[in-house]
Amino acid sequence: MKTLLIYSSLFLLSLVFSACSNNGKDDQDQNEKKIGKLKNEGDFEDKMAAIENNSNWKIMNSLAYNNNAGSREEVIACLNEKDEAVKLEEVFYDAATGNYGRRIFYAEGGKKFASKEVFFDNQLKAPQFIERISFYDKKQQPIYTRERSAALEEELESQEFVQKSPIGVSIDRAMQIINQQGSFETTFQGFVQNGGLNYILVGENTPDGFASSLVVQYESSEIVKLKKNERGMIGIPVEVQHQTMLDEQGLKFQILLGLRLL
Repeated sequence: MKTLLIYSSLFLLSLVFSACSNNGKDDQDQNEKKIGKLKNEGDFEDKMAAIENNSNWKIMNSLAYNNNAGSREEVIACLNEKDEAVKLEEVFYDAATGNYGRRIFYAEGGKKFASKEVFFDNQLKAPQFIERISFYDKKQQPIYTRERSAALEEELESQEFVQKSPIGVSIDRAMQIINQQGSFETTFQGFVQNGGLNYILVGENTPDGFASSLVVQYESSEIVKLKKNERGMIGIPVEVQHQTMLDEQGLKFQILLGLRLL
């Protein structure tokens, strides 16, 4: 086995943009026109490229969540030396709509300045892949958006961008995932055996909520306590530390490194 991503202990990412994101989407009327240039567009692109090309960021992997309907969510964060997120990448599949893809958020000084979405929109009359890039002002309000689409994802690069009315993309869901909050809170949901391995389940304390499974390698005092009264402890808030691994077949799984009852 080999490590997929460097693990980091759970902590809350105290970013200004977690409370300041804009939820405007493309259900609004949009005036499409050939791509226009934002006055300082190059500055935004340079900052995005600098983040993408830096190999020194600390990588933090969220828990990988899924629900009974088949939806999946996870986030990969790039952190600087102050443990501030400079990039969040949300990878998702929405079973209800059939939409899937990724949303990438770029930040500077704890504030979102750009977002990039690459996703399959199954809700359109003619479903297609969309690439959408938005830039934000210092108050994290969208000031510029461009978009292109194609029937196949690999065809996006050859398509011309079209300017849209500014569209803001909310970062709130990605923040909840990485911080194990809201619909992605971690409460104890029981143990399961599979393939000779013992797993602990954590997630939202609802029948159809998002949950995540982790391999239990050794039984700490907290694990023993949970096992002694498994049914009675269902729903108890817990904090978990984990590491994401790849097996010999290239499949991802999560190892439980630490657990604390809250």
